[in-house]
Amino acid sequence: MKQAPNTKALHARALVRRKTKAIVLSVVIFALAIIYIFPILYMFLSGFKTEYQAVSPGFIFLPTLETYQKVLSDASMWRYIQNSLFHVVLGTGICLTLGVPAAFVIVFGQFRKRSTNSAMHGWFITTILLPPVAVLIPLYTWFQKFGLNKGSLGLLIAYVGFNIPIVVWMVHSFFSDLPPEIIEAAEIDGCNRRQQLMHIAVPLVRTGIIAAGLLVAVFIWNEFFLAFNLTGNEGATLPVYMSRFREQQGMFIAQLSASTTIAVLPAIVLGWMTQKSLVQGLTAGAVKG
Repeated sequence: MKQAPNTKALHARALVRRKTKAIVLSVVIFALAIIYIFPILYMFLSGFKTEYQAVSPGFIFLPTLETYQKVLSDASMWRYIQNSLFHVVLGTGICLTLGVPAAFVIVFGQFRKRSTNSAMHGWFITTILLPPVAVLIPLYTWFQKFGLNKGSLGLLIAYVGFNIPIVVWMVHSFFSDLPPEIIEAAEIDGCNRRQQLMHIAVPLVRTGIIAAGLLVAVFIWNEFFLAFNLTGNEGATLPVYMSRFREQQGMFIAQLSASTTIAVLPAIVLGWMTQKSLVQGLTAGAVKG
């Protein structure tokens, strides 16, 4: 007769402990989310301040669209946005066009030496580890010699060269998860390599390709180092434009916040629209077997 109440009490205590842990965990996650979002929120709010209001940090102020009107009325900003869109669209498209077939050949290609596949894959991975600053001087010299620093073409070539290895590295893991029997069956049915890639492999790893393309697009959109050092005003991108708000006489915090909000908005919208494919793409190749 005494065991039943004791058992109920133990279950009640266990339930209380689980609820307490869940509440504590929720509070910790909520606090971390606030800490993470706070700089973005403050940046967004600072765009609705005047330069005088932005100097003194605070959340209580009279909102104004004066700063956004000043930034959006700058004709040069739209030129920088066009340059960024040019590099993102063409750069991502070229990287996927060249990187996806390269990853497919590395996984399913048949070379004379069996080690060629792994050697090529390793070469692409080591290329990712190469920092842009290591090749800045050679790139700058060649850009000056061939006049590539006067427009957008040179920077596009640099972006394609730096981001193709990322596409190969990501898509390679998804192609590796495909059963080789599928490709072999397609080959027996008479499909050539192009048909095996376009009609068999690509539809099966579509989410991985979308994830790779989204990451490359974000990397190109946010890239500053190469755009700042290798191009002039004609071919520079939006991050270079934002660096103009820090001058010798001080930093224009409100205008910088407004332009930064405009700059991060496309990446946020694109990530929100493709979040399902992105999550599936980043996790699909994580566990094998």
